[in-house]
Amino acid sequence: MTDEQTTRGQASGSDGLQRARNRVERLCKTYLATAEAGDLEALLANFTDDATATSPISGTQPVRDFYANVMRITSARSMALKQIFIGTSDAAHAAIHFAYTRTVGSGEPATIECVDVFELTPDLGKFTSVRIIYDTTPVQSDFSRV
Repeated sequence: MTDEQTTRGQASGSDGLQRARNRVERLCKTYLATAEAGDLEALLANFTDDATATSPISGTQPVRDFYANVMRITSARSMALKQIFIGTSDAAHAAIHFAYTRTVGSGEPATIECVDVFELTPDLGKFTSVRIIYDTTPVQSDFSRV
């Protein structure tokens, strides 16, 4: 078995799988903390240089462009983690479920539930993409004002 297989959580032993899961969990928690803090450069450090973000309102674009816009138009961000899901046979796929409270433009704070689905590098050190899933109905008016 190669080191890469062990890192990705494909090891036959539970220790290798647990180490991989722990690494992915730390990366997911760092993502939430840096996004909540509004630290764009620290947030982008979680992603590869060519990573993409896909959201229901913005479509697919480079993560730098997507999160730079998010940081520009939102304030008072709070992210309450509900659950982290990590692939059972391949830890290079993960998702986080969280409540996201933020203010868009000069509006009022509002909370939406989100699921961010990630693909990771083979060494589980960075995200290569994120697909952001949420109900757009309650937020469409927020974005029409900015």
